Formats: sequence, C-alpha cells, structure tokens
Amino acid sequence: MSLTSVLILTATLLAQAPAGGTPLPPAVRSAFDKAYPEATISSVTQERDTNRTLFRVDGLHQGKRRSVLYEATGAVIEVAQQVEEKELPQPVAARMHSHPRAIYVSGMKVTRGGSVEYRLTVRGTRKTAMVAKPDGTVVSFK
Repeated sequence: MSLTSVLILTATLLAQAPAGGTPLPPAVRSAFDKAYPEATISSVTQERDTNRTLFRVDGLHQGKRRSVLYEATGAVIEVAQQVEEKELPQPVAARMHSHPRAIYVSGMKVTRGGSVEYRLTVRGTRKTAMVAKPDGTVVSFK
C-alpha cells in the first residue's frame, strides 16, 4: 500500500468518527451530512436492536441539540430535536401547565416513523418527566 493510500484511508476514517468515538459507516455519515450540512457531531454511539446495528449521532444544529438514530444503511429510525417552551404545540403546553407548579426545564420533539411525541422535563412538582402527543394527550408523567 502506498503512502498516499494510507493517508487517504486515515483521513477517511478520521472524518467518519468524532474524536475517540464510534466509527460512522459511510452511508450514515452521508445521510447525516445531507440532512444537516451545518451540524456539528458531538458523539456517535452504536446500539443493538434485535438483529440490526443502529448508530445514534448526537450533535448541534442551528444552536439546538439533535439526536438521530440510523440503521447502518443510512435509513433514519428516529429524530429527536431540542424544543423551547414557546415552540411547543398549544395543547402540549396547556397540559404541562395544567399540573400544579409545573415549570418547563427542557424538551425534545421525537419523531419515529409517523408518530411524534414531546418528551419534557419539568420541575416544581413531584413528577419530573412528561411525554405527550401533539394533541396534548399525556402518554406518561412520572
């Protein structure tokens, strides 16, 4: 193998994984770069789901946290993106505030398949985690 080939291979491998992270398959890297060209990857983790290997890519895009779960082929399984309280659908915000002393701390909009849910962290009550559908239906509140 020539020195040029070694340098190209090394550069390719380094471009596929954040410092000290899990190597990212080229199909996943390509899908992420295409969807979020200005995003910065902060970490990559490999997960197992039944008979397939999945890759979770965490990073920042337009100042917000984003976590995308991919199959090794580059197909998107789930997208979770940070949402501010003012970005919550009105029914979700209303349900959150219907609980005594609930104060919004943080939230993620999670899209998986065709379904969307909001995973919120609240404080001021004994319950700290709320999951709701866009119509305000509470899935869980712990």
